Formats: sequence, C-alpha cells, structure tokens
Amino acid sequence: MNRLLSHVGPPLRALQAVLRNGRITRMQLAFLLFNVAEPAMWVAIFVYAFDQGGTQEVGVVSIVVLVPAGVLAPVAAALGDRFRRERVVRFGYLAQSITTGITAAALVAGAPPIVVYVLAAIATITYTTGRPNHHALMPLLSESPEQVAAANSVSSLAEGIGYTAGGIMAAVLADAGAGAVLAGGAVALLLATLLTFGVRSHAPERREDTFRPWTLAVDAARGMAILVRAPGARSLVLLAGIVAISSGALGVLMVPLAIDTLGLGDAGVGFLTTMISVGLLVGAGASVVFATRRRLTGPIILGAAIFAVSGVLFSWAAATLVAVIASIVYGAALTLLDVLGRTMLQRTTTDDVLTRVFGAVEALWLLGYAGGAALAPVLESWLGLPWAFAASGLAVAATALGIMVGLRAIDASAVLPERQLSLLRRIPMFAPLPPMDLERLARQLDRIDTPAGTEVIRQGDVGDRFYVIDDGRFEIVIDGQPITVQGEGEYFGEIALLQDVPRTATVRAVDDGAVWALDQEEFLETLTDLPQAARAAHAISAERQRTAQRSTSA
Repeated sequence: MNRLLSHVGPPLRALQAVLRNGRITRMQLAFLLFNVAEPAMWVAIFVYAFDQGGTQEVGVVSIVVLVPAGVLAPVAAALGDRFRRERVVRFGYLAQSITTGITAAALVAGAPPIVVYVLAAIATITYTTGRPNHHALMPLLSESPEQVAAANSVSSLAEGIGYTAGGIMAAVLADAGAGAVLAGGAVALLLATLLTFGVRSHAPERREDTFRPWTLAVDAARGMAILVRAPGARSLVLLAGIVAISSGALGVLMVPLAIDTLGLGDAGVGFLTTMISVGLLVGAGASVVFATRRRLTGPIILGAAIFAVSGVLFSWAAATLVAVIASIVYGAALTLLDVLGRTMLQRTTTDDVLTRVFGAVEALWLLGYAGGAALAPVLESWLGLPWAFAASGLAVAATALGIMVGLRAIDASAVLPERQLSLLRRIPMFAPLPPMDLERLARQLDRIDTPAGTEVIRQGDVGDRFYVIDDGRFEIVIDGQPITVQGEGEYFGEIALLQDVPRTATVRAVDDGAVWALDQEEFLETLTDLPQAARAAHAISAERQRTAQRSTSA
C-alpha cells in the first residue's frame, strides 16, 4: 500500500496544483466544451453520409472533410507562435461556433449533400486551431514540468468528459436530425469562447519581426521539419500516424457495426461514441499516474497493447455488451497514448515552436484519420468486418514495439536535471522562462570541477560562457583588487556575453568547488527569444558594473 501511495501521491499533488490554478481551470472547461462539439460534429456528419450512401460514402466524405483541414492544420496552429496563444484559442472557438452553426443551418434547411460536406470541411479547418494551441498554452499557465504533465492529464479528462457529453447529445438529438446535433455543438463552442475571456498567460512577448500571411506557411514548415529531423520525434510521429490511421478505420467501421450488425440504428453510433468517451475518462485517470513519471516508454507500450485488445474485442462484437467493452477499452488506450506522446513532445520541444509542432501532429492526425477512413471500406471488403477491426488494432501494437528503441532514447534525454533546475530558478534573468524552456536550458549546462586557485575566467579574455556556482566559494577580482566572494547559486560571466566586450573581472576559486557552464550561443539565444529575460539580464549586468566601479574607486 505504501509503495502504491508513493507512486500516486506526487501526481495527485501536481493535479491539485493544476486545479487550484484558475487560469488553467477556465481553459480546461472551455476545452471540455470544445470536445462536446467535436464528436457531435463527427457523429452527425458520418451518420448523415451513411444514410446518403453507406460505408463507401462515409469513407469518401471523411477524405473531403478531413484532408483540407489536415493540410491547413500546421498553418492554423502556427498562429500560436506568432500571437498570444490564449487569443488564438479564443478566436478559434468563436470561428468554430460560427462555422458549425452555419453547417447546422444548411442541414436543417435541407441543403444538397455537397453543400453540407463543403461547409463541414470549412468548419473542420477552424477546429484545427483549438487543440494544438490549447496544449501549447498549458506550459505557459503551469508552474513546473510536473504541473505541465498533470495539466495534460486534466486536458484528457476534459476531453473524455466532453466526448461523453457530445456522444450523449448526438444520441439524444439523433431523432431530431444532424442539424440539431450540430446546433448543440455550436452553442457549446460559444460558451467555450466566453470562458476564455480574462485569461492571460505569463507568455513572453512574441517576436517583433514583420508579419506576413505567408510567414505562417514558413512557420508550419519549420514545425514539420523539427518532427522530421529529431530521431526521437520521428518515432513518436510514426506511432501517432499509425494510431490516426487505425482510429480512422475504426471510426468508419463502427458505423456499420452499430447500425447493421448490432441493429442499434443511427442513435447506436452516438451510443458507442459515448462509450468511447467513458474510456477516455478511464484513460485520463490512468494518465494522471503515468504522465508524471520520468520514463514513459513502458506506459506507451502498455497503451498500444490496450489499443490492440480493443481491436480484437470489436472483431468479436456480435453482441452490444462486447461492443460497449471494446469501445471503453479503445477510448482508454487512445487517451493514454495521446497524453504520453504529447508529454514526450513537450519535454523535447522548445516553447517558441511548440504550437507548430503540435500543429504538425494535428495535421498528421487528420490526414491519417482520413486515410484510415478511406482504407476502412477496402479492409471490410477484403477481410470482412471482424478481421478489419482486428487488423486496425494490432497495427498499433506492432508499431509501438518497433519504435521501442527510439522511445527509450527520448526517455534517456528527458530525465529532469533537478540540481541544474533548482539553481537556474534562483536567477532573476531566467525567471520569465516557461517551465519547459527552463528544463531545456538546464540540460545544456556542463559541470566543471574547480580546485582551489583555479581561475575560471580572467579579466581581459574573450567571453564564451556563462557560469552558475554549484559548490564552493569564488572570489571576484577587478584590476587586482578583490571585490566580493560568491557562493552556491550565484553566477557570473554574463557582462562579456551581453555587451560583447572582454571579461571585466577575474573569478578565482577560493576552495575546491564546481560550476555549471552554459555556452554563449545558448545563453544569448535564450535571452533573444525572451525580451523580458533580456531586459532583466541587462539590468543585472548594469547594476553589477556600477557596483564594481564604486568598489574599485573607494
């Protein structure tokens, strides 16, 4: 029991800290409402398409609706790296409410199917701003890496509750028609918009370079490039792509399962969606324990195995009870994989490109889902409905096992440098850094042992590093005159780097000790990306120079 509590206690404390953060709570409630609308949208459009032309039309409509959104998702998400993310989320929800409402009106008015599908495609494009920017906003509203992981779990909890409510709404309003379902989604998104007003993050001021519309495409391409270049990220991208394809196939295959095999009618699709949402809640609860761990490879493999089990269960679903169990298991696996994969990406990606990376993942998800939806009728035709389900689930488990080495490499680089973090948090110029950027900076520090008498820097030399004292005492000497002695947690070397001048003092170890060194390029790049940090650094260096001048002239 004590061992269990030792695993559960830290995540629960992080979760409590998240829920006490009013800004996070409001954005999570808005995200919950976003997730009420999204599944309602899909259930309504898929059922409408199935009624128009069966499984084949569902697959075609999935491509028509999802591919444009998938192509534009990285561009829309890149807005969050150009403007304040809370504003992008807010206006994204508003745009989603308007476009969903227009699509609902077209359905109620009996517009031709092609008009409905085009309007649904436009609405889906607006949905692409929501999820990437919400997830990229969490680190800016959180106080520590552990709280970021807990916020990810709360996001999945909100997603699960929202999907459950959206599925219930779709099932209840099924008899009233797809237009009524979408109208309910539009109202939920309007409420989400209202919740975001007044929320402001401690985000750094965004870049002041000239903005042009095409810069979003450049930003999106950079996000894609980061995913392609980073070996660890490539492993996550491969797994996310297979999960998306399998989910797209399962989403389409569940329509004939509910309507034809189980005889549940149109409302049955909403019912199974609700059961998936229950699974999302289960997965979110499990992710609270898993996501705050330092190493995530094992939990990801577990999530992939559970995903495979859900596919096998669907293949056996000749009775409603089995389909319900399969839906819950599938939802749990999907959430667990989502939270763990997102946490891994946050640990390995800098804040300035985070929304672009999440936008690339969103594009991957939408395009993969569309591909899986198009593949579903082919699988059903070749293998039959049961084996099509099984193949979709087993593909995820096989992929996870194949990328295990890559996942372990991410884990190895993502173990938190606790000592370095504790020292950097004390330095005022780094206080504005988001938790993830502070963690990244801590990983760049090199520890150097300094026996007594070692001159760490010498007055007049060219500056190439910034130093933080880990242990011992260090004397500051200017023009041969001792000025002061620094100890653990204090720092030096920033003046030469900030002002591009020779070292202004000599720093000598009084006794045996050690320092952490940060290269000039990393130091300056960090301050360039954060104007608040740069201002704080220049203010500190100016005050130190004034103090030194007073000391040497006394």
